[in-house]
Formats: sequence, structure tokens, C-alpha cells
Amino acid sequence: MIGQFRACICAAILTFAPTVATAQAPDPATVTLSASENREVLLSLAKVLRERFAFRARGEAAAREIESLERRGVFREARTAAELMALIDARVTPLVNDRHFRVRYVGPHVLAGFSEAPASAEEVAAFHEEIRLRGGEIPDVRWLAGNVGYLRINMFFDAPPSAEKLAAAMGMLADTSALIIDVRGTPGGEPAGVAMVIGHLVAERAATVRVEDPVNPALSRTFHAEPRTPAYVGKPVYVLMDGDTGSGAEEFVYDLKAMRRATLVGTTTSGAATPGGYRPLAAGMVAFIPMQIVSNAVTGANWEGVGVKPDVEVPPEQALERAHRLALEAILKDAQGLRRAIAEEGLASLKP
Repeated sequence: MIGQFRACICAAILTFAPTVATAQAPDPATVTLSASENREVLLSLAKVLRERFAFRARGEAAAREIESLERRGVFREARTAAELMALIDARVTPLVNDRHFRVRYVGPHVLAGFSEAPASAEEVAAFHEEIRLRGGEIPDVRWLAGNVGYLRINMFFDAPPSAEKLAAAMGMLADTSALIIDVRGTPGGEPAGVAMVIGHLVAERAATVRVEDPVNPALSRTFHAEPRTPAYVGKPVYVLMDGDTGSGAEEFVYDLKAMRRATLVGTTTSGAATPGGYRPLAAGMVAFIPMQIVSNAVTGANWEGVGVKPDVEVPPEQALERAHRLALEAILKDAQGLRRAIAEEGLASLKP
């Protein structure tokens, strides 16, 4: 599991905390810290922000202010890891001003396994096996009344098991007349994973996002959605989203909106755009540091701090019902014969 955590924290991906590793750590409320350990945590945080934060001037300014707060004794009264994290959240998070930034306690044993080296073949294989056993993070594929497809995506991964399961799902849904993709509560994934899913929805190669790394320009790249089979083109697509749709899942809905390829239904997403990874601090602490700058290929902008607004705003618990109705109404604009009869039957089955 430590190897899996290493693979997660070393990857520059749009995602949240690695739950497997943090689940191993003791309860932060039970971990006592001394004033000197608190100081080490804060100074190491200032150092990593200065060295790795994507927005260089902001990182430098935040680091200086953290050092000033530490000298004034703001953090010295924290007696546990939980108390220190609460103080950092209250005093430091506003300085960094990025939705991905966070500090977590994982324990010294996890920090001891930290490495910036690429994950080993064994670690990658174990990670892929977990994705495979989790169904490629595609837990639900089904038909809705009226021949509307439904696809649930839990995470966007660029991994063979994800590609295989997605292709199988899209093959099952190929005969549907419209598609609903559900990313409510989806915390993120990789830009390449997002591009892979979009590849099934486009007929031509399309740029999705540009990721810039100010510290290591060699890592900068533009991602593209390459047309994939089974293709789902020329038919309406609806995406369900909410305030817990985050990071890479937000990229997915933002990209589709910019391409005008889908109708977004639900509520505004969380507003976390900047890719990054976990970096070690001191005393068993780590910080998720936003390290790269992402911009959509169409708009040149991103969703940091504002989220992605839906085209049709409804409470999340009503989003599927609304999207289903919208899909059937869209089908009925052009459908003839049996497809029309089936869509009419589906529409009649919905609540008034």
C-alpha cells in the first residue's frame, strides 16, 4: 500500500487525497506534537511552497507570511496533529488560495517510503489490478426508459483496465439514442484519463487541456482526445454534476462544455483546477502542493475557484430525472419509427 501511495503522490494528476494511505495513519487527534515539531512542519511547508507551488510569486509571498506567522508563535500552542492542521487550514490555506492545497497527517512510516522516482513496474501492476477489480471505476452501466444510456464514472484514469472497461461499456450503450454520464461526487483523475473518455464522444481529434509546469518545463504538455471506438457521436450527451464533482471530473465537464458536446445538468462543481501532488513536510505530515497550471484548449482558462456552472441547474438528487426527460425530448425532435415509439413510451413513463 505504501508503494501505491508513492505512485499517487508522485503523479501530477487532478485528484484528491489518497484514501488508502491516509486510512493507515493514526487519528491526528491522538498524535501529540511539540512546539519544535510544529515549527519544523511550518518551515518545511514554507520551503516546499517556495520551491514547487505552480504560481511562483504567490508561493513566495505565502512562504514569507508562513515564516512570519511562525516567528510570532501562531502555531506553537497546537498540541496535536489535528490542532496543527486546523490552524494551518485557518491561517495558511487562505494565503495559498488554491482549492487543491491541503495538509494531512500520514505518519512517519509513510513519509519514509516517499520517493519522486517513477513508480516501479510492480507498483504500476498492483495499481492497475486494483483498478481492474474496481471495474475500471465504472460501476454502473444501464438502459433507461426510452432507450437512453446511463454511464457512471467514479474516477478518470489513464490505465489499460479503465480503457478496457470503458470500451466495453460504450459497446453496450452503442444502440442507445442518447447518453447520460454521471460524475456527481467524482473527485477527479488524470487529464489523459479525461481525454480517453472524451475520445469516445468525438469524431475528430480535439485538444482538451494544456498543462504547464513552471519548475520543470519538460513535463508541460497538451492533451488530446483521440477518436476511439466504440464511437458515440452524432447523438446527445448529458452530464450530471454537483458540488462534489472535483478536479479532473471538473475538467471533463468543462472540456465538454467548451466543445459544446454535452448539456450539463445539476449544480456548480467544486472549483479545484491546479494539478499537483503530495510532498513530505515533517513530523509525519504531507501537503498537497498545486504544481502545474492547467488551461482549456478552447477557452484558455480554467475553473479554479469558480467551478463549472451547469447548463440546467437543478438539485443533484433531481439531476438524473431532469436529464432523462431532456434526453427523451431531444430524441423526439428527430426520431422516426421504432426509435420514436420507444422514446415516446419512455417519456410517458416519467413522472409528470
